[in-house]
Amino acid sequence: MRTSLTLLPLLILAVIAAAVISSNYHNVQAPAGYAAYVVERPIVGSTSFQEVIFGPSSTGLRWRAFGDLLSITPYSYPELFEGSSTLIAKDKLPIIGGAHIVWRLRSTPDQIRLYMEKFGGLDESRSPDVTAKESYSNYIKEPFRTLVREEFAKYDGLAVSEHLAQMGLSIQQELTTRLVQTPFEVLQVVVGNAQPPSQVLEKIAMKVAAAQELERKSIELDIANKSREIEKANGEALGDRELAIAVKRAEANLKLSASLTPMLLQYQSIENLKTAQRIYLPLGATGLPIVNTVSDAHDASAPEPKH
Repeated sequence: MRTSLTLLPLLILAVIAAAVISSNYHNVQAPAGYAAYVVERPIVGSTSFQEVIFGPSSTGLRWRAFGDLLSITPYSYPELFEGSSTLIAKDKLPIIGGAHIVWRLRSTPDQIRLYMEKFGGLDESRSPDVTAKESYSNYIKEPFRTLVREEFAKYDGLAVSEHLAQMGLSIQQELTTRLVQTPFEVLQVVVGNAQPPSQVLEKIAMKVAAAQELERKSIELDIANKSREIEKANGEALGDRELAIAVKRAEANLKLSASLTPMLLQYQSIENLKTAQRIYLPLGATGLPIVNTVSDAHDASAPEPKH
């Protein structure tokens, strides 16, 4: 009985020691889509880095092993530009728009370690998503928004919608270059629909409508001027035609008048008498018909006979 009492403290100490030892052996696990930054935290001394594992995997039981999880799946964050942050186009037209960025941590052990030790990833009190959001705000957000502003400033406001895909690719390439020394990888940048504010669109619509109305009136004026020119040309052509006809008639009459000599007229009279059924002649004082001939130019000055 006394022996049992002597062994009891040893047994208790052994149980306590086993409990302490077992409680300090940890199996660090990394689920799919996550990496675990594994460190050893000794009871006495400083923490030391051990390794990076990628899920789904685990370290197995290790003395004082601890792991900080971080997501290696892509994150997508939107950035909206409106109000005081409205974008300004090349032609100074204000633009309301948005852009989305898809990014993730570079999934190699050295990049994970760089992120955890140099970019604020080592934080046991927050979830991986919260840590990633803060990293985005600290290292990606402002360069991203700056590049969006610079890209919009390259195009006229109303032409932006024609270049959205090109703009997204340009921003992605430039942001990748700026983050090349960081553990952040830019997968895609998408520039969403962008347009001027509604009040600006109304003014543009009114300006376009006024320009169209002015153009319509200008076209109508051109048509009216062309019609007048055509009428004038037609009138001048008709006048020229009538004048030509009149000239030709005058020439014909002149030629006809020149051809009507006294002898020709006398001849035509005699010819007409041959075919006439009745001939009326004036009677003289003696009761006989008066017959005379048309004198020619030489007899035009001779005195008329007395009756």
